[in-house]
Amino acid sequence: MSSAATQTDGQAEVDQYSKDVLWYQKELKHMSPACRELLENYSRIPPAQVKSHVLQLREKAWAFLPYPCIGRFRFLDLSISLQPSYQRVLSLLQDPETQHKLLDLGCCFAQDIRKLAHDGAPTENLYACDLEQSFLDLSYDLFRDRETMKGHFFTANAIEEDAVLDKLQGKMDFVYTASFLHLFGWDDQLKVCKRIIKTLKPQRGSLVFGRQTGNVKGQEVRNTSPVGNDPRIIWRHSVESFAKLWDVAGAETGTKWRTWGELDEAEGMTVGHWAEPGIRRLRFEVERVE
Repeated sequence: MSSAATQTDGQAEVDQYSKDVLWYQKELKHMSPACRELLENYSRIPPAQVKSHVLQLREKAWAFLPYPCIGRFRFLDLSISLQPSYQRVLSLLQDPETQHKLLDLGCCFAQDIRKLAHDGAPTENLYACDLEQSFLDLSYDLFRDRETMKGHFFTANAIEEDAVLDKLQGKMDFVYTASFLHLFGWDDQLKVCKRIIKTLKPQRGSLVFGRQTGNVKGQEVRNTSPVGNDPRIIWRHSVESFAKLWDVAGAETGTKWRTWGELDEAEGMTVGHWAEPGIRRLRFEVERVE
């Protein structure tokens, strides 16, 4: 048995801080040109120091947030810019007349907020929240913008009643959420969708978009979280089941939504701990039509 695991009641329980695990990559082998450009030109990190800066930040984060997204450097993904609606959303955020606002729900290091800021979105109209305050604090160290970032960062729980999120009710034009909904079962996902609907402006064109782990077959699966021994049942969506989720959320809130989704094979999803039959990445956009 690996030194990263112990035996409890006949099951392997992961030592969550061990680096002897599949989801900890010792070296940063690849960084997208867009991310490097962001760190060099937005964060003003000298090119020769970019890699060491990221590695140092990752080690600091791993000490108390040993999640797969940290171990595998997923916080360097600027996935918002790969969404079909990105340029339209960016253009609307840049319009000084309309003052459009965006919330990144489950933001991790708010890397997508920094991408928007670097591309010209006024940061005072950008909001980001996560359950972990440490993610938000470390994000300023990663991007070196503590003095210049005017975005609104806060902790929140989208499943429970949350006073901070309540204050945003009906104020957002866009909600971006990446690698978040897939953490929950159907019922809790429905709660989050209804919370998102409350947060968005009650008008046609309000948009929620993002990406998450999906499957060619929408189904309940046991949560194989590598951090500890988590027995939760979560819902892994196909394009069809994700559309149904939003149909139900719309019916229960008196709203209607048009859903677009696409499954693809993202790097690393079909190997190791995540090697589940039919597993894919699901990208989605859900727009209010009534």
